[in-house]
Amino acid sequence: MKKYALNDITLIQYIMMIHGSQLGFGLLALPADLANYAGMDGWISLIIGWLLAVIASLFIVQLMKKHPDDTVYDLLPRYFGKPLGAILNCCFILYFLFGFFITFIASIGFFKIEFLPNTPNFLMVLLFILPTYNLVRNNVRVLSRYAEITFWGFLWIFIVFMYPLKEAHWLNLLPVLRDGWQPVFQAVNTTCLSFLGFEIGLILHPFLKHKEHAVKGIVIGNLLTLIIYLGVILICFLFFSPDDITSYRFPTLKVLKIIEFRFMERIEIIVLVGYAFLIIRVWTHYLFAGAFGISRLLGKQDHKRYAAITLAIVLILSTYYKPSNIGLRSMLKIFGKLGWGFAFALPIILLVYTKVFAIFRKGAYR
Repeated sequence: MKKYALNDITLIQYIMMIHGSQLGFGLLALPADLANYAGMDGWISLIIGWLLAVIASLFIVQLMKKHPDDTVYDLLPRYFGKPLGAILNCCFILYFLFGFFITFIASIGFFKIEFLPNTPNFLMVLLFILPTYNLVRNNVRVLSRYAEITFWGFLWIFIVFMYPLKEAHWLNLLPVLRDGWQPVFQAVNTTCLSFLGFEIGLILHPFLKHKEHAVKGIVIGNLLTLIIYLGVILICFLFFSPDDITSYRFPTLKVLKIIEFRFMERIEIIVLVGYAFLIIRVWTHYLFAGAFGISRLLGKQDHKRYAAITLAIVLILSTYYKPSNIGLRSMLKIFGKLGWGFAFALPIILLVYTKVFAIFRKGAYR
């Protein structure tokens, strides 16, 4: 009997969880970050980063295919033994929890500036912790339903971003590769950070009802993220000149300034409210992956208490520690480097190791 049979998720829910884990802070900051590195050729860097994410995702599926009813937390002790497997599981748990922490804190800081600048940081954290725990305490099926509902429910946000195209200047994109390939490749690191989240497939694979569709699901999830990021980036590049776009930290919001209504002064506030419902998926998925890992490590069935303990620690930390913008950027860079290891490189290494392990084991039984 399958261990996670009662929490099966459909293909569309699997796709939405992969996509929901990726669509985070990059939606606001990525256009400016790419313009700083690669100018108006940053869209090429985005496509390269997507290709790398898809390749890494395929390695993840191949890694999990041999033991379809196991998560990565079950797989590591199987191949490395209990002591080393437990250490590696701890590394994955810390990675997921750090991903939750940096995404959560960075988002809280942003919403505090935009919505409630005079509100104490402690209260802002408490405001978001309550719905976060309400989601994370549930199983994968509930998280996947939330990811699916929010995607369709807030699809209008991306339609709103089409309006600034009436002010588009297509010549901004020309000439292509004006500074050569070097700036384009330098910007790939930034795009890979925005595509992080597909590694949640290491946890989701045994929950997928029809595992033969895992490749299709993880590729479509990455493709949805590419389409949204690419659309927003091109809109910003077409709206702003090459010199202007780098002067804004969040050009994605600035393009909405041209939308005016007599009864509403700042349309971007409405968009940001919808965006808050979307970005919460990123940190809840990371927190679930970390809390679920702790429960597996300790041999427990319920992950709720570990999610609650983690959120309580974050709430206490927020009272005494408020990272600066420079500190947040430094932590994001650290998370990006960790992502290269845990999301891109490690699945490939583990897949090669399992292949070699299987060959040696066959030789031992001859």
